[in-house]
Amino acid sequence: MRTAHTLRLLISLVMISFLASCATLQGIVDVQKPTARVAGVSLGDLNLEQATLLVDVAVANPNGFALDAAGFDLDLTVAGQQLASVAQPDSAVSVPAQGEESVQLPVTLKFSEIAAAIGGLSGKNAIDYALDGNVIMNIPVMGDVKLPLSFADVLPVPKLPDIKFSNVSLSDVSWSGAKMLVSLDVTNPNAFGIDLNSLAYNLQAEGKSLGSGAIENIKLEQGQAQTVDIPFEVSLTNLGISLFRMLSGGDAVKVGLDGSADIAPDIGIWKPEPMSFNAERTLNP
Repeated sequence: MRTAHTLRLLISLVMISFLASCATLQGIVDVQKPTARVAGVSLGDLNLEQATLLVDVAVANPNGFALDAAGFDLDLTVAGQQLASVAQPDSAVSVPAQGEESVQLPVTLKFSEIAAAIGGLSGKNAIDYALDGNVIMNIPVMGDVKLPLSFADVLPVPKLPDIKFSNVSLSDVSWSGAKMLVSLDVTNPNAFGIDLNSLAYNLQAEGKSLGSGAIENIKLEQGQAQTVDIPFEVSLTNLGISLFRMLSGGDAVKVGLDGSADIAPDIGIWKPEPMSFNAERTLNP
C-alpha cells in the first residue's frame, strides 16, 4: 500500500513539475519582439570646430520578463557620407518586464568633415543629418536580435556675427572740432538668436585716437542684420592740427575702427570667447 501511495505521489509531483515546465516553456516560446527608437537628440557641446549630439535611445519590452541589451551601434551621416559613429558592443542594459529603459549615446561631429562632405559651409547655418543603427537584444529562444534605429534632424552650424564698418561721415568742421557719424553693419548669420552684451570700439585716424566707447545690449534674431550709428564729437585737441588741416582742406582721410564684442548666443551650450574686429574706411569731407 505504501509503495502504491508513494508511486502516486511521485507521479503527481512529476505531473506538477511537467505542467510548470510547460507553462514556463510556453511563456518563453511566446516571446514578443521588443522595439527601439530614438526618443530625442540634444546638444551636449557646441563650438566653432565641432558638435556633440546626445542621442537618447529607448527600448520597450512588451514581455512579462526582463530582457538584456547586448550592445548598441549608431552611424551619423551627412549627404550620404558616414562622418561619425558610436559602438558599444558590451553595453549591458536591462529592460524591465512590460517596461522601457533608455540609454544616452554621445556622437561627436567635426564641422571640417561636414564641409569636406558637402563642399563647404559658406552660407549655411544648419545642415541635415541622419542617424541609423541597431540595438542588439539578447532574447530567449531567438538569441541576439538587432532592433533597427533611424532618425533625421537638423544641426545648427555656429558662426560668429559679422561686424562691418559700413560708413563714416563728417559735419561741422570748425576751429572747435568736428562732428562725425560712424555706421556699423552687424549681422547674425546663425539659425538662432545672438545678443551682443557689449560692443566696444575705438576710432582712429593718422595715428590719433578720435574717440572710444561701448554699446550695450544689441539683440539680433536669427539671420537679422542691424545698422548701428555711433555719433562722435571730436575736439580740435583730439583731431590734431595736421588732421584738421586735411579735413578742412577737403582731403580724404583713412579712418580705422577696431574693437571687441561680448557674444551671448541663445543656444546656451555654446559659450564663445569675445570676438575682435577691425576695419578701415575713407572719410571724405
